[in-house]
Amino acid sequence: MEQYKTKYLKHNFKRKFMVNVTRNLVRILFLVVVLLLTATYGMANVQKQGDLWLNPVVTEGELGSTTWIKSNTQATDHFQSDIFGGELIMGMTTRIPIVGGDWANAPDPITNMKDSQQIYQTDSASEAHALCKQYNLSYVFVPLNRMVFCGFGWVSLNATKFDNSDYFKLAYSNEDVRIYEVA
Repeated sequence: MEQYKTKYLKHNFKRKFMVNVTRNLVRILFLVVVLLLTATYGMANVQKQGDLWLNPVVTEGELGSTTWIKSNTQATDHFQSDIFGGELIMGMTTRIPIVGGDWANAPDPITNMKDSQQIYQTDSASEAHALCKQYNLSYVFVPLNRMVFCGFGWVSLNATKFDNSDYFKLAYSNEDVRIYEVA
């Protein structure tokens, strides 16, 4: 009987051990699957968001446009731009952007950022024009090959409204940017 009891205990121990090992392997497998899925789908979004900051934030054509700006606009002209376009314009031409450059020292920079983003995002040429007039903007700087950042996140801009000649006149264009004069 003692021999049977020892065999039973050994068999029971092996069975419990195998059940525990199997449960732990299933748990580990589940965690690995969750981590792989998170890495696969989550990393794509992380890379997309990171690329906006790691890629150049202004293009060569935008940089090239500053020669035209300096030669063809008045030092007192004000520009609609996003933050990075504004930094470029102010740094290379000393023209005044709605955001970018020393914009944070201007009165009410949060409203400036909101309105700058609205000028880019609205579908309405008349709304964009009214906001440009409100801020005494002479020109609108329209990047063609990148998203814009006005302070509340990267956004796509709707550039077609600027082709409405009742409100805007194309003043300069290259492969990366268009600059419209506010009518």
